[in-house]
Amino acid sequence: MRPRPAPPGDRARGVRAWWIGRRGERAARRALRRAGYRVLARNLRTPHAEVDLLCREGRWLVLVEVKSALRGGVPPHERLEGPQRRRLARALGWIARRGDARGWAVRVDLVAVTFDGRRPLVTILRDMVRADPR
Repeated sequence: MRPRPAPPGDRARGVRAWWIGRRGERAARRALRRAGYRVLARNLRTPHAEVDLLCREGRWLVLVEVKSALRGGVPPHERLEGPQRRRLARALGWIARRGDARGWAVRVDLVAVTFDGRRPLVTILRDMVRADPR
């Protein structure tokens, strides 16, 4: 017996979410560069979480979580919830303990991207998650 394909509505919703997320990450990278961040890596996998962007800003090594949404939905910054905050905190602690990160101050920033018409509205929220010592 062959598995049934997902209903068209579900598939379309998934493609739309992927497209919004991809556009949001691109808008976030541009905004971060304009704000003086240097993007070091994208989609960095740690044992605890996948980090959207790893950046450097001055003396800071910054893990960046990007949240994107269409206008009228739940604001992107409100979608960073407890379990994801804990995973990012553990990832932050893991990166801070690595030999090549020693001597750097580390933090997690959130970039909220809201699409309203042609141009995205991008907000950088600094130091959104504290490190987990584990």
